[in-house]
Amino acid sequence: MKKWFVVFFLFVITLFQSLQTVSAETVEWKERADLPEPRVGASSGVVDGKIYVIGGGTVKPGTYGNQTFVYDPKTNEWTRKADMPTARGGAASVTVDGKIYVLGGMSNDGVVKTVEVYDPKKDTWEKSDDLPFENKVPAYRIYAEAIGKKIYVVAYENSRYATTYSYDLETKKWDKKQKLNYEVVTGGSTAVIDNKLYILGGTHYIPQIVYVYDPENDSWTKKGKGFTAGYYSALVYKGKILMTGGVSRIRVYDPKSESVTTVTNPIAPYRMAHSSAIIDDTLYVIGGREETSSFTGSAFSKFKSVMSISLKDLNIPSDSEETPRDKDKGSTTPSEGDSGDKDKGSTTPSEDNSAEDGDALLVVTMVNGLQKEYQLSMKEVNGFLKWYKQRDAGEGPGFYEIDEHDNNKGPFESKKDYVVFKNILMYEVNKYK
Repeated sequence: MKKWFVVFFLFVITLFQSLQTVSAETVEWKERADLPEPRVGASSGVVDGKIYVIGGGTVKPGTYGNQTFVYDPKTNEWTRKADMPTARGGAASVTVDGKIYVLGGMSNDGVVKTVEVYDPKKDTWEKSDDLPFENKVPAYRIYAEAIGKKIYVVAYENSRYATTYSYDLETKKWDKKQKLNYEVVTGGSTAVIDNKLYILGGTHYIPQIVYVYDPENDSWTKKGKGFTAGYYSALVYKGKILMTGGVSRIRVYDPKSESVTTVTNPIAPYRMAHSSAIIDDTLYVIGGREETSSFTGSAFSKFKSVMSISLKDLNIPSDSEETPRDKDKGSTTPSEGDSGDKDKGSTTPSEDNSAEDGDALLVVTMVNGLQKEYQLSMKEVNGFLKWYKQRDAGEGPGFYEIDEHDNNKGPFESKKDYVVFKNILMYEVNKYK
């Protein structure tokens, strides 16, 4: 009787864990109320649990909006508020003390240095001190974050380096800081962790570099293992930086390990220059435009969707959680700069963990549900993993050639499959004993 009870107890525990796994793996993106108008490169901020989307490129090429839209997640409704005085897009924005600052960007009359501040409680705009730039700064080459009672602005006034400024919200004065003397970053993303400013990513020709500014030392440092591709959106969650856009899945940058992982989540539309926000452990992705090789700054008339996904269900570990060394059986993507430890919610095995000898069954699941199986050597599998890792980082060709050898060759002398990266939902490697 006692033995039977132990067996039954273990069965219940196993079933419960299985149900938990299924629940996490089947979490889906939810469609929310559309933006009132399509927007690209809009400024945004979160105040009192509501998301504000301001200005941005419109569907008419070269034309920018000045509308202020606010989204309430509780009612799933958009409301229009007071218009921003200067229509603009590709500007920097930051939220401090319940107010949203919009800085620089491109207006309908050209590049501007104006700073305008929106007060959601009063539904009013006021002008602040202009940016102290000596030269014109194009749209998407200006970044801003708040640390303490200061706003830090990084801007590319020329092609050689970026100037850094701080604006003291108490004294109302600008102060020039250490310049960022590295490659030009266009369409990058910023975040603040532990009072340090991070600039991540950039357009496709920028290498995988993360730049970190320390206000205490007034110094920039250059780190690797970041992101390629531009016009992402970055958000801080559990001490890590979540990147959305440019790729179909959420990526996570860990400042401590300086590594990037990809979270298991249902595939979402490729987006550029969108807005994003996190409210109550829910990630919202707003507007933008579909991924293209060239970026014009104009919105698509049919692309004003808003989507959300529960971050709690995705099991993104916090800094206080230990990352297990055991590999996730459901892993799907190789890690960029993986140190060997895997995040609990990670889907990123490394091809270096598999020896070159032996054979394996590679199972590739496409976004339409179709599964393809390939009997390959481990050397060939590792070649596929290496390609996937590079393509996931925005490098290399968009397809991969797989030799089917004698499998399903039929009357043909040879047969090769060309797997397209953006059509891959997940893959599985089963090595034979």
